Amino acid sequence: MRLHNVLRFVVAAAVVSSVGAVSAADLGGYYGGSCVSYRQSTLPMQPLDVVKQTVWANFESARDGMSNPSVQASRSPAFIWAMEARWACSAAVGYLDGGHLDEESVQKCDCFHARYVSFR
Repeated sequence: MRLHNVLRFVVAAAVVSSVGAVSAADLGGYYGGSCVSYRQSTLPMQPLDVVKQTVWANFESARDGMSNPSVQASRSPAFIWAMEARWACSAAVGYLDGGHLDEESVQKCDCFHARYVSFR
């Protein structure tokens, strides 16, 4: 009887760990052309005019998405990524307006917007 309980525990642990691995892989997975890590973005290496135009366009797109009823009602994480993109792009715009290119905020803006678009 004791061996039976040990086997049940081992099987249960294997199931739980495999479920955790699947959900972890889903969180870090590839989403139709979107970035997985903001460090993948090469936007900060573009000419400054292109960076400013892209960051501003991403901000407006994310802001508009947050007020779009289909994004709000979506079962996908589109709204969450729109909110994250709006936040990151807003920070990037603030830095750019102050005359500073903050590489990390520009990369996050680019990445989070790509994630938002992939779920739309």
